[in-house]
Amino acid sequence: MRPTPLHAPSDLAAGATIGVEEIATARPSLLKRLPSSGVAMTGLGIILFWVIVALIAPLLPLPSPTAQDYLAIAHPAPGLHHLLGVDPLGRDTLSRLVWGARVVLVVAPLSVLVAYIVGATMGLLAGFYPGFVDAVISRTSDVILAFPVVVLYVVLIAAVGASALNIVVAVVLASAPAVSRIVRGLAMQLARQDFVAAAHLRRETALFIMAIEILPNCRGPLITDFCLRLGYTVITIGTLGFLGLGIPPPSPDWGGMVQQATPMLTVFPEMALFPVIALVSLVLGFNLLADGLNELSRAD
Repeated sequence: MRPTPLHAPSDLAAGATIGVEEIATARPSLLKRLPSSGVAMTGLGIILFWVIVALIAPLLPLPSPTAQDYLAIAHPAPGLHHLLGVDPLGRDTLSRLVWGARVVLVVAPLSVLVAYIVGATMGLLAGFYPGFVDAVISRTSDVILAFPVVVLYVVLIAAVGASALNIVVAVVLASAPAVSRIVRGLAMQLARQDFVAAAHLRRETALFIMAIEILPNCRGPLITDFCLRLGYTVITIGTLGFLGLGIPPPSPDWGGMVQQATPMLTVFPEMALFPVIALVSLVLGFNLLADGLNELSRAD
């Protein structure tokens, strides 16, 4: 089933030339103009800092993030042997921050990427096939989105157990419907454009029209939402870790570090301060990058 073209063939002379060629030339322009946005570059700089830290973690002269220094437990404040101190179990805070960055920078992008693949597919189908397909996908999304996000995460993780894979599954289930609604709205608008009607006249398949004609033209809002959703996912991973539903111990987890330091807050607040700063900085980086990209896409 294909949507009925809304334009006569005589109206499509100009629209028929709009498509892959202009998309290919518009995509690099956004990247070329990225350095012109101070906000985007600031966010990108923060993200790259944590990416570099995560990549060079094995090369840094740090103790194992799971190694316990029992002598340091009595004096956990920052010092010469432990630059950022130790946690209540005597594990080096700096080492756990560095290795924790590797965890969050794998789980968060993987979760959002899978959520976008699932959500974009649902949204394209709903926007391209109004009627029964749209109704089924939209009502399913509405049911999932009706649940409070934090409650949904907690119920899912508590039911299936805490692990990196289950966190990915929970994020995908909670985020894909929201992505689907965004893509659906954009797809319904773009399906009325001349270049889509021209693709119908060329007898292109539905898959070609959705993947080549419609989806690339959604890139501006989707890129911005992708970056914002990365920040939300980092917060989610931290929240689940704080609730004891994140990456299972003894693996380093920023949220888990805050939770473990809670009993010591009044005496050694830096135990929780450093992982909180790490979380805030990474989320801020994704948000600034999203704001900058949004400004650049609006200028197209």
